[in-house]
Amino acid sequence: MSRITMPPPRGGTGRTRSLPRGKRAYALTALLCGALVVPLSLGSANAAPDDGTGTGTATAADKAAKPPKPPKAPAWKLLHQESFKKKIDPKRADWTRETYSEPFDTIMEDNGQWYANDYGPAWNTAFNSFDTYRKEFPVGDGGWLTASLSARDWDKDGQIEKEPSITNSTAGGDTVAELKVPDHTGGAIFRPTESLPDQYRIEYKLKTLDFGGKRNGTIDYDNRTNGYSKDGCKTQHPWGEGSNSPGWEGDASAPYCEWQDVREGKYGYNGFHFLSIVDFADPAPRNNHFWHYRRKVLMDSFSQHPDRVGTGTGGRVCDSSKDTYYDYKDSSFNTVNMWISGLPNWTPGKGGLAGNSQWFMTSCSDGVAEQQLSSAAELQPELMPNEDYTFAIERDATGYTLEASGNFARAGQQTLRFHRPFVVDDKPIWHYNVKPSEYDGRYNNTLVQNDNNGSASWPDQWPAGSAYPDSFVIGDLYTNVYEGSASLTDIKMFVPKGKKK
Repeated sequence: MSRITMPPPRGGTGRTRSLPRGKRAYALTALLCGALVVPLSLGSANAAPDDGTGTGTATAADKAAKPPKPPKAPAWKLLHQESFKKKIDPKRADWTRETYSEPFDTIMEDNGQWYANDYGPAWNTAFNSFDTYRKEFPVGDGGWLTASLSARDWDKDGQIEKEPSITNSTAGGDTVAELKVPDHTGGAIFRPTESLPDQYRIEYKLKTLDFGGKRNGTIDYDNRTNGYSKDGCKTQHPWGEGSNSPGWEGDASAPYCEWQDVREGKYGYNGFHFLSIVDFADPAPRNNHFWHYRRKVLMDSFSQHPDRVGTGTGGRVCDSSKDTYYDYKDSSFNTVNMWISGLPNWTPGKGGLAGNSQWFMTSCSDGVAEQQLSSAAELQPELMPNEDYTFAIERDATGYTLEASGNFARAGQQTLRFHRPFVVDDKPIWHYNVKPSEYDGRYNNTLVQNDNNGSASWPDQWPAGSAYPDSFVIGDLYTNVYEGSASLTDIKMFVPKGKKK
């Protein structure tokens, strides 16, 4: 079989993936010129990869025409690099109680109006039954990185029961930052201290990952289930799926344990954000539904419990060495999703949630983004930390490029790299513009909620003159689901040559 390799980006990783002869011509176009997208209208965020299985199957008729070839990507130069050889000092900051005096928005922020309009007055009682505490501190040269932590004080006595942490460690002979989230109500992320420039490359090495999935063929290991401790109840309370979703009665007055279970059952899943780009500055951990309306592009894991997969496939996974799919249920549940957010459903139904359409890119689809939940690869945690995985996202003048490299299950050593222009066939990446001049207001609309206990509308969700600065997020950014640990190193930020930032 004849084989070719894709050239690595200048200043980036040097690993490549190989393509069979039959995929060469079109895959080169897809990987270098951009993935294609078609719209998806969601009634709620329940179809999200981290809390749903995706809906529908893309067909040939759904795929748009091939986009024009973008300009050559910039020649990158290294601006920042953090290898964590210097001590991370969490004691530089104290835990402070969150008062929500400066909310990110009034929609699906932790104290957002959406929940009260859906669940009614009982939701406020549930929300006020605990306190949330935050901690942030600078990391790296000049403090270019920020470590951001969130924790829950269950009984409101001023003492955090299970603190998440970001500290120094070693893995595979490298110095690393270790993220630990011992309870699913905590969060731990790295983000940039300042918003990213209009063109950049962010990359890092993931050394270890333990946020669910199987080990040695089983979801139960180390006295945990799918990465969660077996102690007590673990539910999405107080930010459940919409009241009209399965897995619970939709009654916000129900006791904590009667909300949707995250450890097993219909909504049992764990996960980790390998690398996400979100649409506002200074991101911090929040409830999972908030993030379904704030992300632009991302790579994440979605480790479903077998209860959630049920009798279905659980989605599909691409073997990039053959460009053929296999069922998620036949994987180790340690998969990599590489995807973009599109326009939302502006009028979700009663008991639903606000959320963006979601489109997944794999080499099996020739880089075309499709609405069916499709993982681009499967990790092998058992090989870590002796082998690691590199994740990177680039923004250039034309769009975003997502990249994942490493020794993947079935496929072997690969570099998966997909470019998606900001707009293809009038279908945009959500809030792609970091400057007002990049966008003319054509996708502006009003988000409308007509729900069981109230109604609201939020106009100008993407108006002309707006700008949405890019920030990256690495880690566990959900405060009502996800639990585990991970370690990483060599976070690098590149900018085009000739620019300072």
